[in-house]
Formats: sequence, structure tokens, C-alpha cells
Amino acid sequence: MHPLVDRFSKLEIFRKLKLSEIENLLERNLLIINEFEKDSLVKSRGELLNDVMILLHGKVKTEMMELDGKIIQIEDMKGPTILALGATFSKDSILPVDIITTEKSLIAYLKKDIIFDLCMENKEFLKELIMHLGTKFNFISQKLWFITLNNLKSKILFYLNEKRKSNERVINLEYSIEQLSHLFGVTRPALSRAFSKLEEEGIIRKEGNIIHIINEELFTNFSSF
Repeated sequence: MHPLVDRFSKLEIFRKLKLSEIENLLERNLLIINEFEKDSLVKSRGELLNDVMILLHGKVKTEMMELDGKIIQIEDMKGPTILALGATFSKDSILPVDIITTEKSLIAYLKKDIIFDLCMENKEFLKELIMHLGTKFNFISQKLWFITLNNLKSKILFYLNEKRKSNERVINLEYSIEQLSHLFGVTRPALSRAFSKLEEEGIIRKEGNIIHIINEELFTNFSSF
């Protein structure tokens, strides 16, 4: 069996294909595979997307830089997953973000015509592709709404609530303040001040990357904005 069959079978749009169908696709030598070191720029905002990019191993982030130099982080992705699929199949096929590795990564490139052929041949593949694109659209819509929130306190509490498991009162942050500032589209000092303000108001207590919810009622009210 081809060594990449297992990775492809875990991809959202390929999961309904038979292993034999995936293996047949891979054995046709249609893939170009590149390895990237950590912190490598895979593709820049504004570049033309001629191929479907598949993150086989590793992690990447997507981000945008505003005119004032402020960086807004859009998404973190871990392989196996497909990168910028919506942009790849858009009318102009222009990448709207920078794609940067956050650890050593392996990326495969597959011609768009192969995806079109699979859609014509397999109804289940087409359904998975459409659902994947719809899910990504919903994610970007929510991300846009989040970025446009003017109240930084609401941004923080909304984010914490999203990361919260059930109704637990302790949340483990996976990012540093620096990384969160990019995610929120604000400066690091501004984010630190906002966390301090939330602590002063008795809503949370921050201990490193651990957040304790102190006032459940205030936390819930603000995070639902």
C-alpha cells in the first residue's frame, strides 16, 4: 500500500473514498511533495493558487498584515488537512493570507483538475467537498465577526468561552500573550492591560497560561456578546 494512503483517508474530502481509490490516485504520481522547516513562508498573500495544497504532516498558521503593520492571525491548522481550498477554487484563485509553518511540515500539491475529475466520478466526494467549503465559510464568517468586535474585553471572554470545556471554571490557554495579540488583532500591551482589567473586575484570575473563572455570571454575560 502507498505510504500516504492513511494520511489521505483522514482528510475531510477524501474520507468517503475507498482505500483502493485513494491508492490508485496516489500511484499515478500526480503529487508534488515539498518539505518546509519551522517558520517557513509556504505561500504569500496575493499569490496565485494553481494547485490544491495538502498539509500531510506538521502545523501551519494563516495570517494577514494590516497597512499599519499589525498582524492578525486567522487560523492554526494541523496535518492532515487541506489549505486554502476555498481560495484555490475561487474565480481568481488568489491567496488572501500568508501561510507560515509553525513546525517542520510536509505539503503535497495536487492539480485542481484532479479534484474536478473526482467530483464528476464520485458523488460522495463532491458532497464532502461542498460540506468542507461550507464549514470553512462559516468559520471565516465567525472570525470576521470576532475581529470586528470593538470591545477587547468581550473578545477575550468570547474566546475563553469558546475554549472552555463544558462548564469548567479553569481554562488552559494554548497560546502566549504575544500569539493571542495576533489572534485578536491588537498590540501585546493592550491585551495585557485588558486581562489585568478583567482581573481587577473580579471576573477572572490569570496565572501564566491558566485562566480561573471567578465570577460565573459576569463571565457568561460578557462572553455571550
